[in-house]
Amino acid sequence: MASESELHHQLLEAVEKYHMPEAALELLQKNSPLIISGITASGKNSILDYIQRSSDWRHVITHTTRRPREGEKNGENYWFVDEPGMMGLLNSQAMVEANAVHGDTIYGTSIEAYQKVLTGGHKPLLIIDVQGVEQIITQVHGLRPIFLLPPNSQAWMDRLNKRGLMSHVERLNRLRSAQEELETALQSKHFTLIVNDEINVAAHQILSGVVSPAVQEFNRDLSKRLIEHSRAY
Repeated sequence: MASESELHHQLLEAVEKYHMPEAALELLQKNSPLIISGITASGKNSILDYIQRSSDWRHVITHTTRRPREGEKNGENYWFVDEPGMMGLLNSQAMVEANAVHGDTIYGTSIEAYQKVLTGGHKPLLIIDVQGVEQIITQVHGLRPIFLLPPNSQAWMDRLNKRGLMSHVERLNRLRSAQEELETALQSKHFTLIVNDEINVAAHQILSGVVSPAVQEFNRDLSKRLIEHSRAY
C-alpha cells in the first residue's frame, strides 16, 4: 500500500496526465456552460450567488481535496473528497477536468455534478481556475469564458484580508497563483475580462456578453497593475 506522500505524488501525476473523456466532451458540446474564472478574492462567489438568484444558470459544484472551512457544507460549497477518492474519480474517467491549484490541492469538475444541473432543468455554470478553463476550451470550441478582476489593488488586498487568518506561506501561494492566472488570461484570446466592483453591473456584463473594446483595454491595463502589485510580496 502506498504511503500518503507516494499517493499524493501519484495523484499529482494523474492530474497532469488527465484528458477530458469522450463522455464529458459530448455532454459539454450539447450543453454549453457559462464559465467564470478569476483570481483569489475577485468575488466569484458573490457573482455566482447573484447570477443564480436572477437567472436560470446553476453552479456545477466542484470537487476538491482540501478540507472544509468553517461553515462550509459538503455538496453545497464543494464536494469534499480525500486523495484516494479523487484518484478513483480520475482513474474511472469521471471528471470533466481536474487541476492542482494554490500549490498542490486538487480541484475538478465531475461529469455527475454537471449532469445533475441539467437533470434539474437548469443551465450549467462553472466556477473554475484558468488551467481548467484552458482544458475545456481546447476541446469545446466557441466558448467565451469570463475572467473576474477586483476593481484595484487596495480593494483586492482588503477582500483577501477578509478571508480570515492565513499563514504567510498560504498568502504568498495565493498571490503567486493570482499572478500566473492573470498572465494566462492576458495571453489568451478567449477570456473576457470583467471588473467586479458593483456586483449587479458585473453580473449584467457576464450575462449579456457585452463588453466594449475600450473597457476590455482598460481591464487589461488593470490586470497588468495587479500583476505588478502581486510581485511586490
